[in-house]
Amino acid sequence: MKEFLIILLFFPLALGAQTLKVSDYDKTLKEWRIESFPVNLKSAPGIKMDVALRSSGNSFFVELQGSGIGSKPVDIDDQVIFLLDNDSTVTVKSRTAQPYDYSKSTNTYKHEYKISLQDLEYLSKHNLQALRKYSSKKFDDIYIGEENAEKVKALSTLFINELKKSNVVQTKAPLIPPAFPGGNEVMLNFLNRNLKAPPELQSGEKKLAVVQFVVKADGSIYDLQIKQSGGASYDNEVLRVLRRMPKWKPALDNGKKVDAIVTQPISFSPSNTTGKVQF
Repeated sequence: MKEFLIILLFFPLALGAQTLKVSDYDKTLKEWRIESFPVNLKSAPGIKMDVALRSSGNSFFVELQGSGIGSKPVDIDDQVIFLLDNDSTVTVKSRTAQPYDYSKSTNTYKHEYKISLQDLEYLSKHNLQALRKYSSKKFDDIYIGEENAEKVKALSTLFINELKKSNVVQTKAPLIPPAFPGGNEVMLNFLNRNLKAPPELQSGEKKLAVVQFVVKADGSIYDLQIKQSGGASYDNEVLRVLRRMPKWKPALDNGKKVDAIVTQPISFSPSNTTGKVQF
């Protein structure tokens, strides 16, 4: 009994491992290839449908194969629409014209469609409910039973994990925006020390100027522009002071320093002779 329980515990893991047919670097093509074994989506009188996933470098494909319903030739750009359990859809397209085999007693097919990584990730988060398979502007609707609803989700998850493990796709770090050296508080102090409200500012009056500039990869400030004018004298004062700013910490895109645009509103009020910066 103990040995039997061990077999039961490890059987799902073994089953998952077997769904990957190929995961290897192709020295001839000089790219990583991943291919899954087919997983059954539908088996019923008059229809059998399996699904598999394949990648070649950074190109990704979903393959449908089976017999009976759906056994029709597909043209370039013929679609398959996957209906998911949240009522959303994922659409894939055929890259080429693809025939079917009618030489057997039951017609069979093996059709491949291009899919994006984003759509693969979406399939990995939702259960498949049905799919619509087009052929020359006609289509067949195939409904997936509850026992198979999670199979595309599980297969997509396994496939994406293998892509990441093989470094075919890499998790990208979020964009880190540019920053004034020392942070917002230091920038606020710098501007309020240096900005001088024009003398024509009246009691109870408030002027707002919005400035935009580029923080380059080396931290220098470039292309200062007034996007919303507070009046010529206010705009000139803002530009005068911002041209005196020290170099910023540049934006980081996946660890690499890059140019980035900053938009900054600055307001003037008579309660103080300096400008007031809005964050």
